[in-house]
Amino acid sequence: MPTVTFHTLGCRLNQADTALLADDLSRHGFTLETWGKPSDLLVINSCSVTGVAAQKTRQLVRATRRRCPQGFLVLLGCEATAEAATWQNSPDIDMLVTNPKPPSLAALLPPGLVRPPSGQPIFHQTQPQPDDFCLQGTGLFWERTRANLKIQEGCDFHCTYCIVPSTRGHARSRRLSDVLAEAERLVKQGFKEIVLTGVNISTYSSDGCDLPGLLRRLLELGDGFRLRLGSTEPGENLLPSIVELMAVQPRLCRFLHLPLQYGDDDILRRMGRRHYDCQSYADQVQDACRKIPGLCLGTDIIVGFPGETEQNFRRCQEYLESLPFGLMHVFPFSPRHGTPAATFGDRPASAIVTNRVHCLMSLAEAKTDAFAAAQIGQTLPVLLEARDGWSDNYLKVQIANGKDIPQNTLVQAKITGIKKGRILQGVLVPQA
Repeated sequence: MPTVTFHTLGCRLNQADTALLADDLSRHGFTLETWGKPSDLLVINSCSVTGVAAQKTRQLVRATRRRCPQGFLVLLGCEATAEAATWQNSPDIDMLVTNPKPPSLAALLPPGLVRPPSGQPIFHQTQPQPDDFCLQGTGLFWERTRANLKIQEGCDFHCTYCIVPSTRGHARSRRLSDVLAEAERLVKQGFKEIVLTGVNISTYSSDGCDLPGLLRRLLELGDGFRLRLGSTEPGENLLPSIVELMAVQPRLCRFLHLPLQYGDDDILRRMGRRHYDCQSYADQVQDACRKIPGLCLGTDIIVGFPGETEQNFRRCQEYLESLPFGLMHVFPFSPRHGTPAATFGDRPASAIVTNRVHCLMSLAEAKTDAFAAAQIGQTLPVLLEARDGWSDNYLKVQIANGKDIPQNTLVQAKITGIKKGRILQGVLVPQA
């Protein structure tokens, strides 16, 4: 049987897309191999959210072609879509597939995986999905204990810095019955954690069901598994409903990743983040942390956006210091061709941006350390991966006496200390 390997760059949504492609190819006779091993078919699922991500895609394609000169190399995903005109002339790839991901990659491959003789890749542009779309198959997560469940695609917010609406299209939701059906199959396969993912899952709507309603329907599928929310846009009216549910439902992981992007209203307006301001964001997250003890609050911050002054940055820094984040991702602004922000002037000098990034990364580390320290003495639910695993509030836990417990088991662990950063140490709590 032919073999296939996958390499996924970027977000959880890309991971969910890759898992569905893997399922499709597996059902069509391909044997899955670990990336790096010799393979007949090589699939790269690309990312273009930042310039660094796009560069990683280009470097990976070149390195893969050098390593596997005879393999059939497929490039798909956001970078393949954003720079399709360039990639159509690349001799390093054999097939280019733009978003959305095709229902069946196997159906597009040439017989015998014969490489195109012209030196130019086969080009396939998938038809846009309907607003209430369905997906074929069940995500195949052959190297993971947690499953990413795609519930939504695209975004209508059009933030000035973001290329995703161009690469993923307008916001649309996966049909409720289709989401529930794949989730049920994943649970039957033994997955103990399902992560809901999409570009903007806060806009989910199908068959009269919004995101909180979807969470309730998924929890009704049975016991023995838990749900985790992927990145969720702040400022939506449904967040209080999610918080209320999370406060009373232990199977809904105590984790909210709410991308703030910046802690100053002037910059937020320039970013086009019109659905919240600093005060409303602070009100929402402080309310969530009061109602959900042990909640891990995550966020994303962009530094060096055009027009950022020293005063803007100091206000942002003070604002971030005032909020109980347990996880902060800090990025320098990366202009993406075709977005309004790429044409904005008044960008801070690169040396200034670098210093500001380092400053906020130090703050992020201190926030992480404080959140981790607050867990000492607490008993946390942990999903084991070998002798360690992930708590419901998104911390890695190394369990001293867990070697005899099978992988993919949900256990209770008392936290005894911190090894480093977000890595905790703990011991199993005997089950009653």
